[in-house]
Amino acid sequence: MNPVPFTTLAAAMDFVVGDRNYPLSELFMKGGFIMWPLLLLSIAGVVVLVMCCFSTRASAVLPTKLVEQAESFIRKRDYTGLSILCKNGDSCYARVMLTVANFMLRNPSAQFEEVREIASAEGGRQAGFLSRQISWLSDIGAVAPMLGLLGTVVGMMKTFFEIANGDFSGGKQRIDMAGGVAEALITTAGGLMLGIPAILAYVYFRSRVHKRMGDLEAAVTHSVSVVATQLQKPRVGAAGAFHEEELPKVPVDPTSLRDVRGL
Repeated sequence: MNPVPFTTLAAAMDFVVGDRNYPLSELFMKGGFIMWPLLLLSIAGVVVLVMCCFSTRASAVLPTKLVEQAESFIRKRDYTGLSILCKNGDSCYARVMLTVANFMLRNPSAQFEEVREIASAEGGRQAGFLSRQISWLSDIGAVAPMLGLLGTVVGMMKTFFEIANGDFSGGKQRIDMAGGVAEALITTAGGLMLGIPAILAYVYFRSRVHKRMGDLEAAVTHSVSVVATQLQKPRVGAAGAFHEEELPKVPVDPTSLRDVRGL
């Protein structure tokens, strides 16, 4: 593998002042101990970003093929098959319909309002899970600048304590003081470099989650309406006949009955 692109990338990431380059590793060490929490936050941010990319993709929220298969099971009133199908499907829609299928298996005579409430509650739980996941990006974007500011304040406090102790009395000492202030500001820059991308990622994924949840709500509403349609139809037994309680009541004329008394 050619190392030239990596060398070029590393050089492009250096901080250049006049004729001098400051590598990121050198800036990191000059930033003090606050740079280590910022490094851990950056690693956590990358992990959360990858998780959000996978959990908010279309196939993880609303797979089209699964929706079609689920509707076919609902129309056949095969809630056992629907439950098995949804157990094998790792998506938000599958988890919502699995809850509906299990509820219908436990309550065959359930009303439409009850089914709708069950689906709505599970759908809200899935939406809350995705919202909490992307909110971690917002938390990182808020905490990182605060840590950077803390590092700057600590660095400035050290510098002014040295001034108060008379350590910066000559010209060279004033130059050293300016260098100390610059080093203190490194943490603020590091916090902003982490916080700004985290906030931008949060804004993007928030919009993506809203779109996915809108599509999921529409699909679940359609599926629940199909369940309601099937609930309104008469049940059919194993041999294809209606249950006894669902047979129509036909009035009988007493005069048409044959008197069988005495037989």
